[in-house]
Amino acid sequence: MSQHRPIQAVEDYTDAFLGTLWVFLFMGFWVIAAAVGYLWVAATAYALLQFVKWIDRIKNG
Repeated sequence: MSQHRPIQAVEDYTDAFLGTLWVFLFMGFWVIAAAVGYLWVAATAYALLQFVKWIDRIKNG
């Protein structure tokens, strides 16, 4: 024999889910921005190095 229990409302975890999703998105975008920033700095440093070498070649003939 099965016992029938009345249907009850479940807890609402929507706010907790949305808050956690916001934190995960924030951290993810922060990591993406840091990675792109690292690549930007590396590319800029390499370009400046090549520019300085070019100036040195012109200066020293």
